[in-house]
Amino acid sequence: MPGGRVLVSTWEDPTQYSVAMWKALGPAAPVCGRRGVQCKPLSGAQFDAERDCGARSGMNVSGIASHPARLVTGLRATFESLGWIAAEVGIFQRLGLEVVFPKLETGGPEAVAGVLRGDWDFAETGSVPYVQSMLDRRDVVILLAALEPLPTGMPVLTRPEISEARELNGKRIGVLTDTGQVALSVRTTLEAWGVTATLVPLGTFGAIYAALTSRMIDAGALSADYRFLGPREHGLRILETPSPGFVPVVVGCTRRLIAADRRRVALVVQGYVEAIHFFKTRPAEVIPLLQRFLLFKDRGAVEDSYNFYSPLFQALPRPHRDGIQKLLLHLALKLPHATSLSLAEIVDASFLDELERTGFIGQLYGQ
Repeated sequence: MPGGRVLVSTWEDPTQYSVAMWKALGPAAPVCGRRGVQCKPLSGAQFDAERDCGARSGMNVSGIASHPARLVTGLRATFESLGWIAAEVGIFQRLGLEVVFPKLETGGPEAVAGVLRGDWDFAETGSVPYVQSMLDRRDVVILLAALEPLPTGMPVLTRPEISEARELNGKRIGVLTDTGQVALSVRTTLEAWGVTATLVPLGTFGAIYAALTSRMIDAGALSADYRFLGPREHGLRILETPSPGFVPVVVGCTRRLIAADRRRVALVVQGYVEAIHFFKTRPAEVIPLLQRFLLFKDRGAVEDSYNFYSPLFQALPRPHRDGIQKLLLHLALKLPHATSLSLAEIVDASFLDELERTGFIGQLYGQ
């Protein structure tokens, strides 16, 4: 059928489709979950209509056994958009995951606290609250990290009349929370600058940006997305900050969940790996989604954010050993027992190891 999509599944496990057919058919291709049964060819519009009809009736359109998964993000930022994008384009659904988002923008500490309480299963957020929970002997573990430690820290945007770090002395700086990764990075930066300022917890990047542009605060620690928006919209200035060297963002869950349902965790990890590939290779589809996620009106700023982050996402999102170690050394200044944690206690890399061993990553990228 010209322009149609046909997939014949010959694997017992239809998630193998991801390797063989991803690039040819994309995430919207219909998948048959029974061995040797051919899916009928559908145009994109026909498939979308049937998929929507199936979804309304509660049917799992992938044909794969359903695995529920509750996921939250700590922030509305490009570096924490991958799970949301995977859900929007159908990656998780195709893998047989019924992903719901109980909350977006929980903030890092609450994201991890909710995992521990059982309010949700997975959290995409900073590495700091995970490691802090581990130091309290809580049952959480990191599964993957889309980014290595970045060469620079989180930018501090300031009112137009502030152009140097020393001018922040005695000023008010917006942060997300008192205890999360952003606040930790800002305090480290202020110490390096020799500046004393008041940190104002505001909960979300959107709230920080609104407070800054309405002059309720003098500066704000914001994601790199805002370095492309703030100067255009309001003439804000950017103060570059030194990199703390920490792993910026991770996805994790409890070891209890891994023991109870390893297959579900494996599918979530695979979904994130595919989402990274989708992000890096499908800009025309990602940029409108990213604009919705960031809630930015300025498409040009979103395009700049995409171009900034796309090359930084790791094809194999393995948490960076040195980034974890630098975080432990920093936390050990107040919690000496931090240095006793090993990488194996912090990260379960077995799911990524399996994807790498089977050649999944290489085939996904045509290597």
